[in-house]
Amino acid sequence: MSVLTRLALTASYVTSIGGLRKAASEDELRGLAKYLPSVGIIIGIALALIHLLLRELSCSRELEALIILLSWILITGGIHLDGLMDAADGLFSHRSPEKMLEIMKDSRVGNFGVISGLMIILSKYAALLSLPDKSTLTALLLIPAWARFAELYSIASFPYARENGMGKIWQESSSRSDLLPGAAAPGLFSLAIVFYFKSTNPALLIPLTVLPAIWLSHWIQKILKGQTGDTYGASVEFAEAAGLLLFSLFQKLL
Repeated sequence: MSVLTRLALTASYVTSIGGLRKAASEDELRGLAKYLPSVGIIIGIALALIHLLLRELSCSRELEALIILLSWILITGGIHLDGLMDAADGLFSHRSPEKMLEIMKDSRVGNFGVISGLMIILSKYAALLSLPDKSTLTALLLIPAWARFAELYSIASFPYARENGMGKIWQESSSRSDLLPGAAAPGLFSLAIVFYFKSTNPALLIPLTVLPAIWLSHWIQKILKGQTGDTYGASVEFAEAAGLLLFSLFQKLL
């Protein structure tokens, strides 16, 4: 498959874009994790265009933040938020790793899942409200890509906790050597934005987004002794919320 076809196939599994998903074999799914940050660029551009359109329509900041947040969830199909909530139910149950995995597999959402989901949603909403226009555009363009680089780090660095699953295929076909090619597209994209805005502020989004999610991955690994598709989703949501909140706080300190 060509690079563009593999990128489209990756996007079909982690966004609402369909079409290629049913046609993919297990062999075709191997090695796709390194394309996740590039999919994040596409998501970021879509969100940035929505932001610019809402600015042209002179929407209130509250309505704009709500529409962007809803669009963010719809574009990804809510799969990362679903993963976060399932992971929270298991990880905060204070049971054995085996029991945690069993709880995470349950489609029903518990108290910890609801609380965690609401905390992430409210954090993103509050951060979007507090960011100035230029910083909002920068954050929307870059955070989705670097959040998925943090997901790639988790996939490539830790074993899979279950015996099967699509996440296991991606984990088995990934290694730390994929981090460099995975960072290439968002790195060049970030550099272009730095030059476009003539500011180093966009570069700050990289550690503000990636480092909290790396910490989360190591914390999950310590408790669960492995990762799952749900924890991958949790790392994305945590990275996006942390990036928005910390970048918003940074703006207040300037």
